Amino acid sequence: MNAGSHSLTLGRLYAWEKKLYEEVKAGDNTRKLYERKCSQLRNQDVKGNEGGTIDKTRAAVKDLYSRILVAIRSAESISERIEKLRDEELQPQIIELLHGMMNMWKVMLESHELQNKIMSEVKLFTCPTYGKFSNNTHRLATLQLEAEFQNWRTCFRDYLTAQKQYVGALYSWLSKFIVPEVEFYSKSRNTYQPFQTTNGPPLLMICQDWFNFMDKLPDRSVYVAMRSFSKDLHSLWIQQGKEQDQKRKVDSLSKELDRKILAFQKTENRVFETKLPSLELCELEVDQKADYLKQRKEYLDELRAKVELERGKHQSCMQETQRITLNGFQTGFCRVFEASIEFSKGSLKMYSDLVGIRENPEKVDNSSYIQEDGSSR
Repeated sequence: MNAGSHSLTLGRLYAWEKKLYEEVKAGDNTRKLYERKCSQLRNQDVKGNEGGTIDKTRAAVKDLYSRILVAIRSAESISERIEKLRDEELQPQIIELLHGMMNMWKVMLESHELQNKIMSEVKLFTCPTYGKFSNNTHRLATLQLEAEFQNWRTCFRDYLTAQKQYVGALYSWLSKFIVPEVEFYSKSRNTYQPFQTTNGPPLLMICQDWFNFMDKLPDRSVYVAMRSFSKDLHSLWIQQGKEQDQKRKVDSLSKELDRKILAFQKTENRVFETKLPSLELCELEVDQKADYLKQRKEYLDELRAKVELERGKHQSCMQETQRITLNGFQTGFCRVFEASIEFSKGSLKMYSDLVGIRENPEKVDNSSYIQEDGSSR
């Protein structure tokens, strides 16, 4: 970013915080040792120990006191470095990040509106494969689309979770800079007034509002629309499988019918090619062969009707596949983009308000970033 590397700034802040922690911990150990030496010095005074012993303890007390002062100055110096990094590097980076997020969601809103317009205009498929049965390639494409859509849904959820955790951690860290103001109380009256807090760093209010505003984004409607369309895709994948099974059944019966027709034709030819006078066939044998041919023809008619019935079922499966496909994309996918549009609008408003808080702190819009139907997170 123009304000510098956010990651490096956070790294330096962490290093200084660690150093401050170690300095305060060492100073606390010195303070405890100082208190023990002070107690020891008082005891020596009470007991009237020799002057040399008292002088030695007193020197140790003075040395420890000097070390405490040095530790305090060191901690104050480190704190000043941390505050300087916070105000001169971290805050400009966060402000730049908010501007970037605002511009990003403006582009996302335009993109989702265009995508929704395209999906709403889908009335039929004009690709060469439309109207044909679903093959393995089509079914694999559906499975891949479902996997990509599930990944999109997961990434959307992870994006919101990670952002809220980041903002929450940043707000929690900035809260440490709030200095409590404890009012004096009268020992005689034994009254105590609760402490009040001064205003923290300017970035604190921005992060607090950022964290609170995220709860008002209409992300739930996006989750619901994505989950619904995922189910549509899975139903399409199952339907394509049923269509393939029906197609295989039709092909198998058609091949069987072709074989039976060929066998019947061969049998029929042998019967008609037979010369009755030379073979001296009786009338009974002729009638038997005629009955046999009639039975075979009836079987073929039944098989042919069965093939037509199964072919009709296959046509119905194809129509159902097309219906699920069109309905899924016209309705289900459109709902995803409609929900995404509302979420983009809410996000754009949120970041616009956050940028406005920094520029005009007194003009804060606390309205909810919700959809028109009133649903919220």
